[in-house]
Amino acid sequence: MHREPGPPRPFLSLAERGQADQVYEKLLDAAPDAVVVVEDSGRIVLANIQTERLFDYHRDEVLGREIEILIPERFRGAHGGHRDGFFATPRVRPMGSSLELFGRRRDGSEFPIEISLSPLPTDEGMLVSASIRDITDRRRSEQEVRRVQGHLLSAVESIQGAFVIFDANDRLVLCNSEYRQLFGRHVAGQIVGKTFDELLDGALDAGLFQIAEGSAASLRERLVANHRDPRSAIDVSGPDGRSFKIIERRTGEAGTVMTIWDVTDDVAHERELRKARAVAEAANSAKSEFLSSMSHELRTPLNAILGFAQLLQRDKKTPLADRHRERIEHVLKGGEHLLRLVDEVLDLSRIEAGRVTVSPEPVRVADVLRDVVTTLDAIAARAEITLTVGPLPRDDLECIADRTRFKQILLNFGSNPIKYGRRGGRADLLTAVTGVTVRISVVDDGLGIPEEKQDRIFQPFHRAGQEAGPIEGTGIGLALSKRLAELMEGAVGFRSKPAEGSEFWIEVPLHRPVGGSSLPQRAAQPTESVLSLPLGERHLVVYIEDNPSNIAFMEDLMSDFERVELITAPTAELGIEIVRARRPRLVIMDINLPGMSGFEATDRLRQWPETRSIPIVALSAAAMVRDQARVAEAGFHRYLTKPIDVDELAGVLEELLAAPRQKS
Repeated sequence: MHREPGPPRPFLSLAERGQADQVYEKLLDAAPDAVVVVEDSGRIVLANIQTERLFDYHRDEVLGREIEILIPERFRGAHGGHRDGFFATPRVRPMGSSLELFGRRRDGSEFPIEISLSPLPTDEGMLVSASIRDITDRRRSEQEVRRVQGHLLSAVESIQGAFVIFDANDRLVLCNSEYRQLFGRHVAGQIVGKTFDELLDGALDAGLFQIAEGSAASLRERLVANHRDPRSAIDVSGPDGRSFKIIERRTGEAGTVMTIWDVTDDVAHERELRKARAVAEAANSAKSEFLSSMSHELRTPLNAILGFAQLLQRDKKTPLADRHRERIEHVLKGGEHLLRLVDEVLDLSRIEAGRVTVSPEPVRVADVLRDVVTTLDAIAARAEITLTVGPLPRDDLECIADRTRFKQILLNFGSNPIKYGRRGGRADLLTAVTGVTVRISVVDDGLGIPEEKQDRIFQPFHRAGQEAGPIEGTGIGLALSKRLAELMEGAVGFRSKPAEGSEFWIEVPLHRPVGGSSLPQRAAQPTESVLSLPLGERHLVVYIEDNPSNIAFMEDLMSDFERVELITAPTAELGIEIVRARRPRLVIMDINLPGMSGFEATDRLRQWPETRSIPIVALSAAAMVRDQARVAEAGFHRYLTKPIDVDELAGVLEELLAAPRQKS
């Protein structure tokens, strides 16, 4: 019920109120909040200085006025009833913590406030003290906090995997809908506030995880141990075939952040990759087997062609006429070219399959250049190309490279200006040290390379427009050179100008020897081996080979050597029995034989005491790296590949037959 206010009290100034009131007013002015004292009629009887600052009124302008002057107009109609209700049952009452309260400044602008009401009984009646605080900054901060929290919740919710945070007491404080979907449906009631153990037990009881190995207890023990001390991710499976990865991390507040990712697609993709890798490895193995087989099949007929051609060329008993000698030279040239093509194709295939290894070592540059010029001199002279070697930065210059492959690259670079150059032209091998590398360039004044062809010059089977020309070649040499240089941690490059010439270069690491050169000077190698055996002693050689042409070639070759007797056997089974019975000085063993292989035959001979010390030379058309490694492991004294180089074979015969016979 609305109570009628009493008669208005006369308003007294501070001077009229006395000294006590002045002290009281000073105390109010020292308060941090605005303080307004109101009588039961609603008139303001006292206001402190903070009221002036907050509402932008001078206190004389509000004293004696109704309190509604400080309230927005939209709230004034109901305020009288609220005031009468408070005076009816006065008590200390904070207001604003859950209410939207606003104050009104002199200019009519509104601002959020928080009010605390306190009754003040006096002799003249009940007064009310209202402490008013501007909470604009607080509301702004709260809004910012809510905005940030909203972004955080949105970010957490947007995580594709399940996300959850446990506090220091191991209770869930925040999670996203993915986690609720996984775990919430297996737990009664709200999941916020649940402990990790409660959530895990609910998931295990509901069969959320598939137990592939061990038991549910062992899985629980593993998950709990990782949760207590997170160290690594844990992979688990669901009963529906899905795969999950659980990752946990500690927070700075001793809590735990857990993410559970559905990695089903990743696991399936990895499984497919493993299958594809297995298929690729099988294909690569099949490719290697094919290359090994092709190497053998191509080299076997070449062995007979080149072998007999060499025998005809060397025949002193029935020398060839000049016209026949010239034809034999053509046969040898064509056969050697075919052999080089076979080697290049196999080399490139092995590199692409990752099956070529190099052995980098300190190499004296002068020695390699001398070998290259010696090899190319004859064909350069026939092509009327002048081949020169420029001065070296120093005579003992060394680089780090695989000597054989390094020479192979320079031969490729040096042969091109001879094949494609002009008659009367030149090709210069120039050496320079550039920082920590050695660069060797082959510079020519030939035809150059058309600009539209230059971007493909190091691609296999590309011959810079000479694909249909009369010059022999496959276009593999430059591609092979590039790959070999990269295997040696080097690089190749070129520059060319049509009609003016080209420069091809290779860079390999520079070797800096300590205390002088690390390599001795190489002695010049003889160009032809001569078989020199002890006088008066005959030497028995057993050749185990199934190919009639190869047998005929070996018989013709051995007939030129005095005091050498050759016995041939077409199978390994027969051959090892002959070796066991005759105990020859040397066995030449083909690897690919019908029935027992050369490897098995050699193993048998190594087991018998009477044949254990007889040297065995492996002879095979298989030229793959893995074949060579297997031959080395089998314990052969030497390994020669077909087609046979007569001088090389003669050198091996001299080395092994001239050595003292070993006792069994």
